[in-house]
Amino acid sequence: MARRCLFAAGARNRAAPVEATGAPMSRPKPHEQALISVAQMRYENGMAQNEIARSLGMSEATVSRYLKLAMELGIVEIRVATRAFRNKELEARLMQRFGLATAIVVDRRPNDGAIVQLLGNAVFRGIEDLVINDTVIGVSNGETVAGVAAAGRLIRAENLSVVTLIGGIGRAEEASQTGEVCRTLARRIGARAWVLPVPAVVDTAEAAEALRSTSGVRDVFELIDRLSIAVVGIGAMVPGTSTFRHGLFTEERLQQMIAGGAVGSICGRFYNADGQVLHSDVEARTLSLSLDALSNVAFRIAVALGTEKVPAIRAAMRGRIVNALGTDAETASALCGGQD
Repeated sequence: MARRCLFAAGARNRAAPVEATGAPMSRPKPHEQALISVAQMRYENGMAQNEIARSLGMSEATVSRYLKLAMELGIVEIRVATRAFRNKELEARLMQRFGLATAIVVDRRPNDGAIVQLLGNAVFRGIEDLVINDTVIGVSNGETVAGVAAAGRLIRAENLSVVTLIGGIGRAEEASQTGEVCRTLARRIGARAWVLPVPAVVDTAEAAEALRSTSGVRDVFELIDRLSIAVVGIGAMVPGTSTFRHGLFTEERLQQMIAGGAVGSICGRFYNADGQVLHSDVEARTLSLSLDALSNVAFRIAVALGTEKVPAIRAAMRGRIVNALGTDAETASALCGGQD
């Protein structure tokens, strides 16, 4: 298993990213340049810690502390190379069968936690080269999307933004909650975070419209209109899955949606087996990116795991709601083996 040390050169001369409120998310430490210098000497020049200490006139303990802090700040990252885990055959089959722009399929499934981390690393590697100056990246909620955010690293591009594509879902402290996913990815890549400061679903269509018209919410939706990359999870209409656990809708309401033909949801928006939007009173009460708007984003990747999600994933690809997929080999095999 190959391990690589990555030095994030993009840490140089970057302004501190700020959240939409204007409050700094993470300002550079006063000695950040010293951290970069120590990291370069250790990982680019191959110097031992005692050599670095003598060269810079500091103790070995200080060198060790600087290297640890450099990792914590994302200046240096140790990663397991994901190439060995990619299943190129299944990726090619998915792309051909569903007309995808790209597919990322990871092999091996030792346990759920490991596969989420492995897939997150692979998906982030797949999208980071698409990021240029002024890129706006949108994220939904979910454990797999959180895995992508956690895999982020500093990107050498200016004026980057990460924005939530749906209002708040679940408890605020959950790592998979959409605001936390957004903040994590923004912090790691050196971007500004924009969070929709509203619930995902409100009681009436009038309340949703009133919230959309407020300045803070309107600003975020205007940024969403400029999306070039969207990273979304997929909800399955199966009891016990995240769609039911989050409590966004009552089980009675979800059963009504299933009876009406719903097979999946993205950003709280429901669709049928053909990938067509299901219009209902819920649609007007939901504060999120619409599926019609999502289908117009240049690169829109769904990150989803589990054979219970196969009908929802297949429908999203069939309807061109998404044009890229990140998943595991078991799910990919089920997708390739079923009927279109």
